[in-house]
Amino acid sequence: MVNPFFPLCGYGIVTIIRLPGADSYLKKLKGTFSFTYSTMGKIHFKSLPERTADVISDMLYQKNYRIGAKLPNEIELAAMLEVSRNTVRQAIKILADRNILEVQRGAGTFVSSKLGMSDDPLGLSMVCDKNKLVRDLLDVRLLIEPRMASLAAENGTADEIRRLRENCERLEEACSRGENYYEIDMEFHTAIAGCSRNLVVHSLFPAICQTIILQENVTLDRLKEQTVRAHKRIYEAVAGRKGSEAYDAMTAHLIQNKERILRQQELEQETNQTNLSEKCRKRQK
Repeated sequence: MVNPFFPLCGYGIVTIIRLPGADSYLKKLKGTFSFTYSTMGKIHFKSLPERTADVISDMLYQKNYRIGAKLPNEIELAAMLEVSRNTVRQAIKILADRNILEVQRGAGTFVSSKLGMSDDPLGLSMVCDKNKLVRDLLDVRLLIEPRMASLAAENGTADEIRRLRENCERLEEACSRGENYYEIDMEFHTAIAGCSRNLVVHSLFPAICQTIILQENVTLDRLKEQTVRAHKRIYEAVAGRKGSEAYDAMTAHLIQNKERILRQQELEQETNQTNLSEKCRKRQK
């Protein structure tokens, strides 16, 4: 089955969800005794809010609702599912915690752009050796992102390519003013992944972007200039629908990043070793 949350509509376009045939879902909600079986051998019986959350999630999935679609309000959902407003409220909170729904104060409840993804799907925030993590993530990016750039050249829409150009312009402005540009950097690589139309890569990108976050301490002027030039080359190849050039440009960009980060880590290690040796000499005196 095609993933129903695939963003066929543009981001930011609000679609009001109607829930026809809600009666069929009521059977699941009220006519079954839902439970889960844990690996520890204990049975966990689901509460009514949990079952309601499952039913709402199924509705979104089976009716092919898209990113940015707006749900009916609490009163309407409660009437459709024949549960209390409080139950609906708790169910929405459960789905928001799972990144399936997003609650915007004063605007309503919407299908989340994160598509149920965890903010840290691979548990990388718990890795102690951050230097090795950065190196390993760069290796993963080298395996994935050049191909994504090639696919972006094939599949990116005119509007998406325009946004890539605007991102390059914002990056250059931020670097010229000496501002932090890592969010703009992440936006660019995330946008390339979106243009590729590969759903799996989209779900992996929160983890992949950890590399950009973890290299924030590398802020040399030369790095800024290299990043601006590299992003421009990638954009121009994608805009020109030149898949092989986009592949090569992304590969060169990531290899440059890796070499620079390895040099930075070596320098830090040498500095730490020198400081440690100096402390030892002082203690011996």
